Amino acid sequence: MDIPVQYLKGVGPQKAKLLQKLKIETIKDLIFYFPKRYEDRSFLKKVSELKSDEITTVLGKIVEVKEITPKTKLKILKVGISDDSGIAYGCFFNQSYLKKIFTLGKKVYFYGKVEKRFFETNINVYEYEFWEEEAIHTNRLVPIYSVTENLSPKVLRQIIKNALDKHLEEINEPLPLDILKKYGLPEITTALLNLHFPESLELAELARRRMVFEEFLMFFLAIGKFKENLEKRPGISIIGNGELEKSFLSLLPFKLTPAQEKVWNEIKEDLAANKPMNRLVQGDVGSGKTILAALALVKAVEAGFQGALMAPTEILAEQHYLNLNRLFTPIGIKVVLLSGSLSPRKREAVYQAIKNGYADVVIGTHALIQDGVTFKNLGVAIVDEQHRFGVDQRSSLMQKGLFVNQLVMSATPIPRTLALTIYGDLDVSVVDTLPAGRKPIRTYWISSQDKGKAYAFLLKQVAEGRQGYVVCPLVEESDKLQVEAVTKLYEFLTKKFPQYSWGLMHGRLKASEKEEVMENFRKNKIQILVSTTVIEVGVDVPNANVIIIEDAWRFGLAQLHQIRGRVGRGEHQSYCFLLGNPKNQEGIVRMKIMEKYNDGFKIAEEDLKLRGPGELAGTRQSGTWEFKLADIVRDQSLLFLAKKEADYILKNEENYQEIVNLALKKYQDKISLLQKN
Repeated sequence: MDIPVQYLKGVGPQKAKLLQKLKIETIKDLIFYFPKRYEDRSFLKKVSELKSDEITTVLGKIVEVKEITPKTKLKILKVGISDDSGIAYGCFFNQSYLKKIFTLGKKVYFYGKVEKRFFETNINVYEYEFWEEEAIHTNRLVPIYSVTENLSPKVLRQIIKNALDKHLEEINEPLPLDILKKYGLPEITTALLNLHFPESLELAELARRRMVFEEFLMFFLAIGKFKENLEKRPGISIIGNGELEKSFLSLLPFKLTPAQEKVWNEIKEDLAANKPMNRLVQGDVGSGKTILAALALVKAVEAGFQGALMAPTEILAEQHYLNLNRLFTPIGIKVVLLSGSLSPRKREAVYQAIKNGYADVVIGTHALIQDGVTFKNLGVAIVDEQHRFGVDQRSSLMQKGLFVNQLVMSATPIPRTLALTIYGDLDVSVVDTLPAGRKPIRTYWISSQDKGKAYAFLLKQVAEGRQGYVVCPLVEESDKLQVEAVTKLYEFLTKKFPQYSWGLMHGRLKASEKEEVMENFRKNKIQILVSTTVIEVGVDVPNANVIIIEDAWRFGLAQLHQIRGRVGRGEHQSYCFLLGNPKNQEGIVRMKIMEKYNDGFKIAEEDLKLRGPGELAGTRQSGTWEFKLADIVRDQSLLFLAKKEADYILKNEENYQEIVNLALKKYQDKISLLQKN
């Protein structure tokens, strides 16, 4: 199975290089490179039944081969075939070399698009196959694979067929026979054959189910084994005398909600245990996850350790720094900020403060995981907006200390099904209620032509003492273009409505400038903040109750929900206006979902249906779990079956040692990465 693919019949060095672009390097890679779909080419038609513009398969005997040159640089090879009901001509463009293989009297299948003109039936041939050969390209259910430039679907299909013919029987069955029997699943050789060249769609789907079940089962076995070993690992107990925690809670202007209390108790238990904490805290926008992170950091300092919080963007790191510094200063906890924009002199000073222990809590971006950062004794590491980081980045932060307790937070609520897989190595806590008194945000989708109504409503609310946001449309990924667009909008609005106090926020402002803008907005010196999506997370101004999102259809659902979450944080009824005329059906669907739902978990489910799990949860980031065939949304029932079976196997491991070892081998790279934490 590990033989380089170039040594397979029909490949060679040149095609091997093309296959490498598809991440196919060995015979095994080739056999496990699955079709993306199937085309039914089994419906044979007589020549006399052919109709213009239909795509179909025809079988006939070659009765004529001719080449015409209708214009310079265009040669058409026309191969006439007869099936006793008439003659049709298969057309090949600039493929003169095929003349040699189409010999009179041979029977051939043509699959392609029919064109009838001037009493002649032509077929623009997509694929052909001679009758005496085993049909894999025509007259059957044909697998369609993703290909790369200079590698035709027909060539790839033939190479895969050659690999199956020669090496299929070498593949050992990884699943115990009692499990296959229990769930009515085919053995692996049958499944692989039916995935590539099925006799029916039913057989292809059964084969797919079998492989998906195996993928999920192996994943849960590897994760389950990792967690078992984690339980046995030594850790550091973070307990403290409770005084600092008590002081912190007494200074808060509110009481923890029951959901926060429940999750905080789970975190406290983890911290006190003699094993490292590995916990994900999920919660909707505004559910109060930041206070839970603050409490974990307080507990670390109380027990004599340092704490760290890593955020994906500078503005979010700055927001956390401002909030936590304000909360921690009265109880004597020293906080520092480490970000990429610091000058070399300031950065060095922060490095020293972290190293000598002067800094109790360090807030930062990816800058926290750079080589120059050395902690005196890191006890708790928190990763915010977890879906924007990969497992390897998380791991790098954990390695800044010994037996570090890990808390990851996600403000993008995701269904439990997805959490089980994307965050399979973590225990999951959910802050499932919002603070008391929060009212659902009323959301309206308005066409660009009627945007005046939204702005009139915003200005009326501001005149009554409220504040608001205007979020600039997503122009491109370019920071420069975004800054230009938001600045232009800001200048237009300030000129049109000079009687109001406007503020401008974008990612290219200096840290001190951002801080000044946000402070003025908090104090209501700025009434309306015009911003890019940098205010997506971490901004909390309870008096702001209206948000206008220009060209809202350009944003994804998760991002729209995050942006909308900047309002709805105070006692006043809040409003969100989604402006724009979507250019596609998906954009329209997103607008309707936002109007209908306020619940982030429900929105996340709808997002999954629209986009699939990869983009939503950051699974395309480096170091995360990947599946070849499994789809977390489509295959939920199989996922839960596999989880149940994995739990049973691990409880009876002595009878299933072989499959457990196979699972660990399959995921050894990911597991070793997690074990470094």
